[in-house]
Amino acid sequence: MPELSPRLQRIADAVPQGSFLADIGTDHAYLPVYLVKKGIIPRAIGVEVHPGPLEAAKQHVIAFRVSEQIDIRPGDGLAPLHPGEVQAITIAGMGGGTIQSILEAGEKTGKLTGVSRLILQPLEGAKELRQWLSGHGWSFVEEDLVAEGHRIYEVIVLDKNIKSEPPMTILSGTASSETSPLGISFSEDVIWELGPLLLQNRHPLLIQVVERLLERDRRALEGLQRARNRDESAIKKKKMRVEELERVRVWLSHALGSLSGSNGLPPKA
Repeated sequence: MPELSPRLQRIADAVPQGSFLADIGTDHAYLPVYLVKKGIIPRAIGVEVHPGPLEAAKQHVIAFRVSEQIDIRPGDGLAPLHPGEVQAITIAGMGGGTIQSILEAGEKTGKLTGVSRLILQPLEGAKELRQWLSGHGWSFVEEDLVAEGHRIYEVIVLDKNIKSEPPMTILSGTASSETSPLGISFSEDVIWELGPLLLQNRHPLLIQVVERLLERDRRALEGLQRARNRDESAIKKKKMRVEELERVRVWLSHALGSLSGSNGLPPKA
């Protein structure tokens, strides 16, 4: 039985039992082979645009004797799929802009017909991707962070045409920070960048993500302040962002400390 990395395992956990799956950018087809061998799904399509990984995927499928259940197809994005052919799509290891372009093209050509679940793992550009998904009828079901090596990976799970929506009213400051159930409000930019469900659930790895963003933005602010031709508007905007991220960092630190205490663990000193 093939073993998956923590990142791919988290994606596999979100694939609905019994669904027909398309894994876009399947690489060596680790994910569809695992899901079929485990009996989680009866059939899958692996799509790969690069010749080397495409051949590796075909050989992997043969080695695990699942050629009847897994079809490896050459091509870009959703182009090799037929409308209504699958119910779930996974796209991992690409930038958010690339994932969005794939979905936009698939939407225009009817390749998303019958698809009820998306499981996405953007390497960057998640803010714009989340905004696009929210505006095109996809509802956020789960968001998770997975530590693997020196990176923290985002996993976003969405369903089509369900009633639940991202908790924007709680997070965006439509209520004041004093009356918000979270005790703090957020700008929409920060919500879309960090993830509405990750914020709502106070994901324990989110503070590391915020700290990395803070480090990057502080360096950028220092660069703006040292510039020969200072752009005061850009400096003000960057300062406001750093201040908001710092508030989020402090809030998460306190929230996670309280959660540790409530689970019977000693709170942070």
